[in-house]
Amino acid sequence: MLQPSTFNNNLLEWYHSNKRDLPWRQTEDPYKIWLSEVMLQQTQVITVIPYFEKFITKYPTLSDLADADEESLLKDWEGLGYYNRIRNFQSAVREVKENYGAEVPEDPDEFFKLKGVGPYIGGAVQSIAFNHLLAAVDGNVLRVMSRLNADARDTTKAGVQKSVKEEIESMMPLEAGDFNQALMELGATICTPRTPKCIVCPVQEHCEAFRDNTVHDYPVKKKKSKKKEEYYNVYFIVNDREEIYLYRQEGDLLKGMYELPKFDVDTSIENIESELGVELDQKKVYIGSDKHVFTHKVWYMESYLLHTTSSNEHFMPLDEVRNVPMSTAMKKVFRKLAADGAGGL
Repeated sequence: MLQPSTFNNNLLEWYHSNKRDLPWRQTEDPYKIWLSEVMLQQTQVITVIPYFEKFITKYPTLSDLADADEESLLKDWEGLGYYNRIRNFQSAVREVKENYGAEVPEDPDEFFKLKGVGPYIGGAVQSIAFNHLLAAVDGNVLRVMSRLNADARDTTKAGVQKSVKEEIESMMPLEAGDFNQALMELGATICTPRTPKCIVCPVQEHCEAFRDNTVHDYPVKKKKSKKKEEYYNVYFIVNDREEIYLYRQEGDLLKGMYELPKFDVDTSIENIESELGVELDQKKVYIGSDKHVFTHKVWYMESYLLHTTSSNEHFMPLDEVRNVPMSTAMKKVFRKLAADGAGGL
C-alpha cells in the first residue's frame, strides 16, 4: 500500500514544478473549468486547446453558452466529436442559469444532479474549482494507480474503478484539485501507456510494478469486442440551381448534424428516389472511398455524385454548406468531392 504522506509530497512537489501551462489552469471560473473537462473527455489536450480558447472567447460566461443557438454551438464544436457532450453541457448550464442564478453549484450533491455530470466530471470540477475532497478517475489515473499497486484487476470494470476512487479519496490531501491534476498529469506525461518514463518518475520509489519490473503488465484490461462494421454508399446530390441535398440527423449518435444521404450499399436508385422525394439521373459518378472509426463501429463509405432536376426543403445552396455543423465522417466525403472538383467546391 502507498504511504500517503511521502507519496503526496513527492507527487505535488513534482506537479508544482513541472505542470504544463494549459489555458484552463489559468482560471478559477468553475464554468470554464467545467467546459474544459467536458472537452477533454475522449479528446487529446493538444486538440482541445484551440477549441477551449475559441469557446471562452465566443461564450465567456455560462449565460452566454446557455443562450447560444444549438446549431451554432454544434458548428463551433465541429471536429471534436461525441456531440452529446456539448448538447448535455448546454442543457446543464441552462439549468444552472435557471435554478442557480448562473452560478455553478458548489454543493457536490447539487452538481451531480446536472445532465452529463458523472463521477469523473463531478470529481474533477468540484475538486479543482471548489477543492472538495473528491477523486477524478480517468484512464490516466487508473493506469498510474494500477502500476503503483501492481493491481491485476480489470480496470474496465465499474467496481474496480469505484475501488480506485475510494483509495484515492482515502489518501487525498487538502490540495484536492492539484492532487487530482497531478495524478492525471503524471499519467499523461510520465506514466504513459507504451513508453513510461520510469527513470524520471517522481513517485518511482512507491511503485510496486517498477520494483518488480512489470510496469508493462499494467493496467489489465479485458479485450475489446470487435467494432461493428457498416458499409454505405454516400450520395452528393446536386440540382441545376447549384443546391445540394442535406438532412439534419435526429438519431443520438450525430443528432443535430447535417449529413449527406447515405444508404446500405445494396439500396437501389429507385428506393433512394422514393425515400428522398427526388428524381435522379441513373448515371452515378464515382468519387472515392472513405473510412470513419467511431467508438463502437466503423463506417466504410463509397461516395457518388448524382444529378437531379428536383428541389425540396432539404436542398441547400452550395455556398451555405460550410456554415452548418457537419460530422467528421461527412467532412471526409466532402473533402474527397472538393478534390474531385464536384459541385464547384
